[in-house]
Amino acid sequence: MRAISILALSNDAIRAAVIADPYSAHPTIKHFQVFALPNGTVVDGEVVDETAVKGLLETLVKRFKYPREDTALLYSSRRMVFREADFPYMALDDLRATLPFQAKSLIPLPVDESVLDFVPLSLEEGDQGQMLHGLIVATLRAGLEKTARIIEDSGFVVTSIDAAPFALSRLFGDPNQEKIEAVVNVGSNSTDVIVLDHGKPAYLRVVPSGTDDLTDAVANALNISFEDAEQIKQRIGLQNVVGDERLEKAEEVIRETAAQLIVGIRNTLNYYTSDHDGSNIEGIILTGIGSQLEGFPSVLASSTGKVVRIGDPFEKFKLTKEVRKQDIMMHATDVAAMLGLVIGKRAR
Repeated sequence: MRAISILALSNDAIRAAVIADPYSAHPTIKHFQVFALPNGTVVDGEVVDETAVKGLLETLVKRFKYPREDTALLYSSRRMVFREADFPYMALDDLRATLPFQAKSLIPLPVDESVLDFVPLSLEEGDQGQMLHGLIVATLRAGLEKTARIIEDSGFVVTSIDAAPFALSRLFGDPNQEKIEAVVNVGSNSTDVIVLDHGKPAYLRVVPSGTDDLTDAVANALNISFEDAEQIKQRIGLQNVVGDERLEKAEEVIRETAAQLIVGIRNTLNYYTSDHDGSNIEGIILTGIGSQLEGFPSVLASSTGKVVRIGDPFEKFKLTKEVRKQDIMMHATDVAAMLGLVIGKRAR
């Protein structure tokens, strides 16, 4: 199969890669690119500064010769919701056609303004026959369609769109894995929590908080710009600071805001455990830009009582000499979700 382009637009950066042999057992990463974005260029998955984003996307085509005809898009938003649901067994196309009526009481979004999908997880026997157990996925249509339109206006043809939790499930899921694990993807504006049972997604939640919340807290506490606050956050992380009153204040608000995020993660894990008798989450696979924050993995492990390891997104891939020279390993945690786009079945 010819190479395709994959894209992810987030608050902090545009990430892109060219993948040969996508959806095969071992796709090849031929090229990757990360364009850092000024604060406010993209907000919660939606493009705000169209000119800036289009200019960078056009650079991928004109300068780096990215293929345009087949592009997979990763979409993330704190307004994306996942809800477990059971429906009488029927063809998936028929089920999806009924979702606008079925989902009204199940999702906290206006159905007529949302994109809806149903992802089956298992087929179960119920009192009234076979039941499809799965996840209703919903996100606001306006933000998704605007992002896709800008990408296509830049020369790419978007042929598939996938949500980050499903891409991560395929990337880190192992059908031979007997224990239950959780993938925690700490992004810039939201955090995905995906519980994997035998390598398949059993439960998903989006915690509406990410690393930008830590940066905003520092900016507000010290009355400085977002960019300056980001530098301080990256410098001190969750380390103890002594002797500098300004940095001590920054450390305090970083810890307070990170604690709120970790409580959201822990509550999600606890909810799954309490709602699924006998299901014990034994470990956490940590990824996303938040995993790079100094001290965050150990604090997460201490708070949840789980073993935390940083996920290796390249295990299922071949890497060309070019991407090795580009130091792609330095970007392991922030490109993971995007790479999941080409693992397993092509997204709808």
